[in-house]
Amino acid sequence: MQAIRREEPELEGTVHEALARARRALEQAQKEDGRWLDFRFRFVVGDRDVISSQWVTAYVGQALARVGADPAVLRRARDWLKAHAHKEGGWGFSLATPADADSTANVVHFLSHTRGEPSDEAALAEACAQLLHYWDEAEGGFRTYRPAERPSLDGWASYPGSSWCDVHLCVSALAGRVLHAVGAPRHRPVLEACARRVRQRQSPEGFWDAYWWHGRTYTTRHAAELLQLEGDTSGAVARAVRWTRDTQREDGGWGNGLGGPSTAFDTALALATLRLDPGPSGAALRSGLLWLVRTQRPEGDWDSAPLMRMPRPTEHTPWEDPQGCLLLPVLTDRNRLFTTATVVSALADCLEGPPRG
Repeated sequence: MQAIRREEPELEGTVHEALARARRALEQAQKEDGRWLDFRFRFVVGDRDVISSQWVTAYVGQALARVGADPAVLRRARDWLKAHAHKEGGWGFSLATPADADSTANVVHFLSHTRGEPSDEAALAEACAQLLHYWDEAEGGFRTYRPAERPSLDGWASYPGSSWCDVHLCVSALAGRVLHAVGAPRHRPVLEACARRVRQRQSPEGFWDAYWWHGRTYTTRHAAELLQLEGDTSGAVARAVRWTRDTQREDGGWGNGLGGPSTAFDTALALATLRLDPGPSGAALRSGLLWLVRTQRPEGDWDSAPLMRMPRPTEHTPWEDPQGCLLLPVLTDRNRLFTTATVVSALADCLEGPPRG
């Protein structure tokens, strides 16, 4: 069943038109060398500017790969990522920051959508191998950073005991989804363990908290889909869908689950969760889709909002103190690329319907 019902061809056509405008906006934002850039900020350690390239390029690339983007655009992005892996392996937030599991998982996700040639398959296999370096067998999840003998970022990112090196649900759920998409039988034990950890840490209300994200919609979207792909029968997916449906705002959109206003980022993530069980969520899906169509900018993208947090490395449960935990103010994708790619992926999800395990 599609999340957008066949008896609503006008809505389906409107979503296709919005997708086409968003695709063009993202394609036009690509740099000549193949990158996309977003999330520029001044890092408190070293007082230097940082802007995301590797992570954002992979994230935007995988969204575009799903919606018929110009093959030349995808090829430039893929070639740039393959040429700019960190020398120790993997990819990071930027060229200036260490490799991490989340960025590497997004590269795997992108490469899984652009496979076909033998060289593509080899690159995908190597990226998967790099991602698995962050797997913690004992914990049953993925660490964002690995503790290093020589800590990076002047000791903030990867010293032993830093919360940046914890196993994080928001990263583990995404990594599990990505490895499921790759479809390699050798990843089965990792997927089963990852799904177990995710299932055990769902809140009674149905959401999952996030380490890196200022809200609940991001982890809930990825955790619920991982469990659905893994054939979960515990009722966790239904609880996530119900919580999402119950937190829709009167204007048809969603906030971050913490009481904030409706944003394109959170609305897109909420729709991606609802489409896992579209039957009882039809009215909420429709009003959410219309909210996104109504708020799309003339340029084809969507307004951004503060969405990514950088907790102090002493804070292991930042969701318990969302403001007091922060190393920096919550980050906004000021180029609107991350938000727009999130919406593109969610609209593609709604057109496709629920995923199959």
